[in-house]
Amino acid sequence: MTWEAVATKEFRDAVRSRWLQGATLVLTILIAGTTGVVFGFIFSSEAQEVSLLFGTFINLGLFNFSFTGLIGLILGFIALSTTYGSITDERASGSIKLLLSLPNDRQDVVVGKFLGRTAVVVASLVIAFVVTFVILITTGTQLQLGMFLPHIALTMLLGIVFAAIGLGISAAANSNREATLSAMALYLVFALLWGAVASGIPRILSRATNQINELSLSETTQATLTLAISYVNPLRLYETLAAQLYSSPASARLVNTSLQQRSLLASQFESSVPLYFSGGALLFVFILWAILPIVVGYVAFERRDL
Repeated sequence: MTWEAVATKEFRDAVRSRWLQGATLVLTILIAGTTGVVFGFIFSSEAQEVSLLFGTFINLGLFNFSFTGLIGLILGFIALSTTYGSITDERASGSIKLLLSLPNDRQDVVVGKFLGRTAVVVASLVIAFVVTFVILITTGTQLQLGMFLPHIALTMLLGIVFAAIGLGISAAANSNREATLSAMALYLVFALLWGAVASGIPRILSRATNQINELSLSETTQATLTLAISYVNPLRLYETLAAQLYSSPASARLVNTSLQQRSLLASQFESSVPLYFSGGALLFVFILWAILPIVVGYVAFERRDL
């Protein structure tokens, strides 16, 4: 047995446990169901386009919402739930020793489990978007494939990212309880608390520099740091990169920003988006999220006694 066999077993186990059916049902209702309601009942004119739903980002400063952001929240939770117990469950039951007694090493286990569980998430998304395409065609909606297909690819990448994070947690955790608490805490931070983290760190730095050097960071510098820290969050990366498919780079960077941030950064971004905020830079960070958790988890798993 190698990593390919481990991956196949993981996928088959997910099918038997009906996890694939459950994830597919939730994502299909969310994506295809909302699409059907919006383009079947709300936008009934001949001018309906995919961007009217997937490319709309409401930003009122204190209140921000987008359908893309909602997809990210639900998908992140599903992908994380799919993988965070994948290795700790085996350790708790003792079956990990049997798995490693076969011609597998720990790398095979980590890679195989990641690919198998990720296949569950990707398969669920494929089915959901196939149903969505049927609804879009049926309702006569303009598909805008140059925007929508890359959006689907970004959505799948987000699923892979959170599957990687969950697998990394499972590989590094000492127990099921530790993996569960770590996964849920991290999701809570990404989904609800990251804005406070991103805005709080520049304020602390400003106060620290003021006390040490009697200097303080300018409001523009603080706003730039806040935005940079916000892009550590994969959910924010996904929403921003998706927004850039439907609008200008400057407008996409100001999605989910406060009124103060927009007033400070809008003119700068309209003239030129800095290289470190470019689409390529953000995509690079996004892809790193799909790799680093696996690497860190594997290193921890390799050093751990079973």
